[in-house]
Amino acid sequence: MKSKSTDNLSFVRGITLLLATATMLVAVPARAGFDVSVSPPRLELHARPGDVVRQTISINNLGNDPGRYLTKTADWELGASGEALLQEGAPKQGSCRPWVRLERHEIGVAPGDTRNYRFEVHVPQDARNGECRLALLVSSDAGTVTPSGASFISIPIVGRLAVIVYVTIGDAKPVMKLERIAMQKVNGKHLPVATFRNGGDAHGRVSGHLEALDANRHKVYLIADESVILPNSARGITLTPMDWSSGEGKPPTFDLTPPMHIRGTLQFLGGGEVKIDQVLR
Repeated sequence: MKSKSTDNLSFVRGITLLLATATMLVAVPARAGFDVSVSPPRLELHARPGDVVRQTISINNLGNDPGRYLTKTADWELGASGEALLQEGAPKQGSCRPWVRLERHEIGVAPGDTRNYRFEVHVPQDARNGECRLALLVSSDAGTVTPSGASFISIPIVGRLAVIVYVTIGDAKPVMKLERIAMQKVNGKHLPVATFRNGGDAHGRVSGHLEALDANRHKVYLIADESVILPNSARGITLTPMDWSSGEGKPPTFDLTPPMHIRGTLQFLGGGEVKIDQVLR
């Protein structure tokens, strides 16, 4: 799973099919679809030791048939490319999943309807400053489909969406530092990549935009990809030309040629900023 950043999971509508290995391709009946969306895609919460944090997510059945969905929690970590790697099964050591209480493990939603789903995070009295991170999974009621004329083939159908949850405990906070900025090839184009290190005990993000002028006198405004930077880790944040119609970054239509002068200010989640005035070669 990918995020604009990792844990930045987008509001999703789709079909996910996991097919058993077979010796032929088989068309899957339409009734096997997983036509659902879940919002918000991410929750960033705060709590003190001993608090009970209550939250809801919305589960939207976008299909034409009644939906029956299963819910559970999972641990996750960031992959090498910034994707969220889910870890299901028993909670890993140090996981805060045992703090979570789910409304129920199964929920039904009528066609075209939306249901609010509640969960709670019970923070222990002796919890230390830090961060609780988990994923809340909403999946289809797994079953099997046997296509007509292929009675020997069993096809399991599974669809799944995840909401990434952060709970900052006590006085935990990110401590962000810019380590370097360098031009790199990103999807075949030269773009500045700023590497930030988070020396704190809660996740951080970077926001803001910079003005840039390259060797060919191309003037652009670069926006920081608001990817998560986990505690005690470093991550490269791509600075992408801004699309003024949406306020978001977009792939450049031309290659930015170094040397390039960039200047401006980037802000940090939770406070603080870094001023940049640098020529990249």
